[in-house]
Amino acid sequence: MARATITILKIIASIIGVFIAASLAYPLAYIVAQALIGKPTILVTSFEDLVQYGITLDNFVNTLRDREFLEALTNTLVVATITVILAIFVVIPSAYAFSRFDFMGKDTILYYYLIVSQAGGGLGVIAVLALYIFFLRMAAYGVGLIRIEVLPFVYVSGLIPFQTWLIKSYFDQLPKELDEASFIDGASWFTIIFKVIFPASKAAFILIILLAFMNAWGEFIIANIMGLKTLGQYIYVKAVAGQAGLMRPGEFAAAAILFAIPMIVLFVISQKYIGEAYRLGMKG
Repeated sequence: MARATITILKIIASIIGVFIAASLAYPLAYIVAQALIGKPTILVTSFEDLVQYGITLDNFVNTLRDREFLEALTNTLVVATITVILAIFVVIPSAYAFSRFDFMGKDTILYYYLIVSQAGGGLGVIAVLALYIFFLRMAAYGVGLIRIEVLPFVYVSGLIPFQTWLIKSYFDQLPKELDEASFIDGASWFTIIFKVIFPASKAAFILIILLAFMNAWGEFIIANIMGLKTLGQYIYVKAVAGQAGLMRPGEFAAAAILFAIPMIVLFVISQKYIGEAYRLGMKG
């Protein structure tokens, strides 16, 4: 009787799992089908429409030929690269300091970081608006800060609280003997952090890169408010244009897929390091 009950529960759980997987996969299948359709129309029944109108790569070709898309892609690559570099050189020393040293206000700053990293929603929108007003006031004094080069600094400032907490917890798991022995041998703090602790923290390093790149690659609210052309802002503007009937749905779907591919590849490559970093980080 007990075995029969367990078997029934397993079958029910499997059915629910398949249903959830299908629900999650349907939007992805739909957008891929929309990008491949050979006629500028919105799909009603994906596979039937594909059979009727045929499959083509024209939507991808047209998107890759779009000067606005290429400009947004170039800007986003530059912003994401600078954001990753800044995150590494800011977060790692900061997390190391919080992990290894005791100083006045340490706990207060950490709790402040925790509160800020968990705050979002309306508070985040207000912060963006305040930042934009600040930039406008600086522009009135002749200091032009609404530039694509400024975005990495804005993004990194938002990443510091959560990443510092996470990487600090990871560093807490590393033996202090590593840096103490290097310090005795006469190594500088820069050498200890980036040539001793850093190589022993590959998972944390990968996590910093992933989170920084993902934030810079997918963000669109700040870029859109400032009128800066990034891929996230490009996709958002094209979505609005599509609603107004000014853009073909197939080309919008193709742009969205091209936008998502780098993140998918990055997740696939680094997934084992992500799990290790989160596991060790959450222990702290």
